[in-house]
Amino acid sequence: MVLFKCDILVFLTLIIGVTKCALQPNIVLIIGDDMGWNDVGFHGSNQIPTPNIDALAYNGVILNSHYVLPICTPSRAALMTGKYPIHTGMQGYPLRAMEPRAVPPGKLLPGYLKDLGYDTSLVGKWHLGHSRWNETPTERGFDTHIGYYSGFVSYYDFLYQEAYNGTTYTGFDMRRNKKTAWEDAGQYATDFFTNEAVKLINNQDKNRPMFMVLSHLAGHTGNGPKFLEAPQDTINKLNYVVDAGRRTYAAMISKLDDSVGQVVTALKKRRMLDNTIIVFMSDNGAPSVGMYQNYGSNYPLRGVKETLWEGGVRGAAFVWSPLIQETPRVSNDLFHISDWLPTLVTAAGGDINNIDPDCDGIDQWSSLVYNFPTPRSEILLNIDEKYRTAAIRYNNWKLVIGSIPDHPEYDGYFGESGKKNLRKVPYNTTQIAQSPAAIAIEGTGIIITPESEYKSLREQATLLCLTDNQDKLTSACKPEIPGTNCLYDISSDPCEEHDLSQLFPYVVRRLKKSLVDYRAGLIPQKNAPSDPAAIADNFGYVWTPWLDSSSSASRPKSQNSTCPMGTCDM
Repeated sequence: MVLFKCDILVFLTLIIGVTKCALQPNIVLIIGDDMGWNDVGFHGSNQIPTPNIDALAYNGVILNSHYVLPICTPSRAALMTGKYPIHTGMQGYPLRAMEPRAVPPGKLLPGYLKDLGYDTSLVGKWHLGHSRWNETPTERGFDTHIGYYSGFVSYYDFLYQEAYNGTTYTGFDMRRNKKTAWEDAGQYATDFFTNEAVKLINNQDKNRPMFMVLSHLAGHTGNGPKFLEAPQDTINKLNYVVDAGRRTYAAMISKLDDSVGQVVTALKKRRMLDNTIIVFMSDNGAPSVGMYQNYGSNYPLRGVKETLWEGGVRGAAFVWSPLIQETPRVSNDLFHISDWLPTLVTAAGGDINNIDPDCDGIDQWSSLVYNFPTPRSEILLNIDEKYRTAAIRYNNWKLVIGSIPDHPEYDGYFGESGKKNLRKVPYNTTQIAQSPAAIAIEGTGIIITPESEYKSLREQATLLCLTDNQDKLTSACKPEIPGTNCLYDISSDPCEEHDLSQLFPYVVRRLKKSLVDYRAGLIPQKNAPSDPAAIADNFGYVWTPWLDSSSSASRPKSQNSTCPMGTCDM
């Protein structure tokens, strides 16, 4: 079946009284983990080939001011709740596997779409709580979940490690709904998740709309000692990348790009693509240095994951759909990850008046479809009351207060690959035009962007610093100094090189007042101490919900008790 576009149905409404779209659009949301701004071709990088991602971006809307949170759990909480993390208490450090904490009770994005008749599925990462079974994905709105509960796993064995009192504990973390998926270990995670996503597409009842979140492990690190993993044949194709760490990371992102192509191709084969919305995003910036360094690059932006600099919170993103009328284009309108909840509910035919009235997200569907002016002028980038950091964006202005304690290196600028030595290959637009994604979307009836226009779109989406000086930090504003306010005109200074706080003190006062107002409604962070009862050893070396009184198999009788492998499931 093919969805009649809503503008056509407006005409039909006048003729036969049709009042809503005949079929609701399928929605596929693809998330890259810890993927840097500079790790996609459409932002100007020549190092990692991403032809499928680029093909969709160049034929859709590149969201060049798409803001996320600086770390994963808060970003995912904002996506699922439509709220700033400070309004759910999720603004703190990412969830640990032994931490009895979760996104608060209440309806999440899949629940709203489920109410609208959608089949809902999550493939991959959850990371929003699993101390009890009712905190896990299939209890929070997803019909199915194939993936892991914690922040990451190793790419082949699906193990997760966590330290407690000086000891590192290792457990298996891969589920098919609530069952431990032992049989799936050994597959490369990106391929495994892609295959499962394709199966879901192939089995989808086309009389019902589909909402699928494909939440990839790539390009997050796995466990030590081998933090970065990719198939060797993929790594070998990228031997022009000098740095070995960057080369493996590039292979990880290349496999992610292959995944996008396979998913789009599957949608095409099922004749679902002409009625589908595809959203692609990274959950935060890349950790070019620091904990879980993955050799991702946020070039030319300042900062890395965990920081409130653009490199930490300005994420690579686009949306593609035949339902979008004004394409291709590069949008510089402000967009926050919390906006997806009301935006997708509207796209699905729902009434945003029926969502949580405390939602911070703004419905931007009309802006996306028709290129109408954005209704958003301000974004709270975060307030962390423990680290004493905060940042806010208002129109072209951005104010940054505070810095990550003990890590001034996170505030720096890093090269195109996180390293100074860099080799790259020419940008191959023919490869993009011939990618599986490009071939698939040719049959949707939309006007395909000519290859000759890729360069122009790419130039529009590529950010440039005001200077080429690599030693920018010598004169940069340093928010770690008490009383320092760093103010930037992000539209003209995306690299946050020139502090304007002394020239525009009234702007500083205006933005600080907004932060004070937001601070008044802050729910304190819900980070909790690790619970030794959660140690995977207690459950056959599987990370398992441990506080659920409804399952005796989920509760160890003592810290040293065990249950046979596979018996600690629901």
